Amino acid sequence: MARNLSKSKYLSGLQCEKRLWLEINDPDRAAPVSELQQRLFDQGKEVGELARSHFPGGYLIYIDRSRIFDSARETEKAISRGENVIFEASFIHDDTIVLCDIIAKNDDGTWDIIEVKSAGEVKPEYIPDIAVQKYVAEGSGLTVRKTKIMYINKECVYPNLSNLFLTEDITEEVRQLIEEVSANIRTFKELVMNEVEPEIVIGPHCSSPYECPFIEYCWRDVGDRSVFQIPNFSLAKKMSLRERGILLIDHIPHDFPLSHNQRDYVSRRLTGRTYINKKLIREMLSQLEFPIHFLDFEADNPTVPRLHGMRPFQLIVFQLSCHILNEDGRLEHFEYLHVDMSDPREGVIERLINIVNKKGPVVVYNASFERRVINELASAFPNYKAELGSINSRLWDQLNIFKSHYKHPGFGPSNSLKCVLPVLVPHLNYQELNVSDGTEAQVFWNTIIRTDDDEGRGKMINDLKEYCTLDTLGMVEIHKFLQSLI
Repeated sequence: MARNLSKSKYLSGLQCEKRLWLEINDPDRAAPVSELQQRLFDQGKEVGELARSHFPGGYLIYIDRSRIFDSARETEKAISRGENVIFEASFIHDDTIVLCDIIAKNDDGTWDIIEVKSAGEVKPEYIPDIAVQKYVAEGSGLTVRKTKIMYINKECVYPNLSNLFLTEDITEEVRQLIEEVSANIRTFKELVMNEVEPEIVIGPHCSSPYECPFIEYCWRDVGDRSVFQIPNFSLAKKMSLRERGILLIDHIPHDFPLSHNQRDYVSRRLTGRTYINKKLIREMLSQLEFPIHFLDFEADNPTVPRLHGMRPFQLIVFQLSCHILNEDGRLEHFEYLHVDMSDPREGVIERLINIVNKKGPVVVYNASFERRVINELASAFPNYKAELGSINSRLWDQLNIFKSHYKHPGFGPSNSLKCVLPVLVPHLNYQELNVSDGTEAQVFWNTIIRTDDDEGRGKMINDLKEYCTLDTLGMVEIHKFLQSLI
């Protein structure tokens, strides 16, 4: 007998048949769930629960998912006794299991399937998601009239969450796809019964539409020389090389069309040469007058707003670190971390204005983020608009040097601070920290402001401060490195 598929396994098969085979036959090869993935899961759960509040009187099928057959029987009972709205309705058909976020009965006895998404738009990958739900539900005897996506309204403003959701009817799009579902299921059921792992060439599908948990396994022999890591490389060109069996930059034909920057990147990776334009670096650094501020923010961007006047996905800045380098070489460090559920933004503003002098550049890494933070703060708290505007006008982006004037093969395909710092300043790196990127910082902060574990909370506060401090100290040390270079 074929092994049961699920909605998630079906979608995995659409993305990559090897992914599906591994998920069922060799799941231990998957990477652990990342902080980002866990955060997305948690936000999705919160959004799903809020969506139910828009259907008062709905009945929740609250049964452990490992007991899926019990859940399906409970769904049948709920439908038979006349429930009008059912949450987490479970259906089994064609050896495939689906759970529907919401099914709602119409006056004529038909049902609508409503899939809830924690995104601010309807994405193409949602169509096959709800198509397999419709196929299985109808195969189980449910008469489906419409299929809909319920998603986040980016114009919703807290505290009024009555319009948090928008709904889009995708019945026609699903109808056009529904005939493919049965054939796909048949293919996938045969596939997972094979004893031999399918051979699928790596490509853009490894991270689209979702990041595959088996990338590390499938890319183990590719390393950091893949053609898919060439910056700003179009999908058409990637697929052109992939179809010719070319996966490594070492094998790209000399006559293959690459832009100047792409050819430059490939050359650096192959030769190991570093490109440095000392003249232009010197010109850029000459713009910096003392005192030089090195600034970094950490911010959350929750799907569901919880602070007055905020919209979904808006930034809540909760932490800053600032190193100040004085003309006599003296280095000072200042920081701020908000550690409770209250609004952190005004505290951040006041600390920022207190720290940053009225003159002197403010060095950041990737100024678009800091500029967005400051602009949103100024919009939310107009009383500080002049002071924040002054700081914004003095932002100086250290990243620009590494975009154009200093290119090292050790940076790989990225010139982010996390990639540049360990190459130029090897004694500083993020690998030994408990917080190593912005997503982990968001996870730690959300735990800090909610936990009752004082001991664990104190440790996480120190971890978060250590991370943000390294961001600005790293910029200081990069600055000193560049100064010594010229």
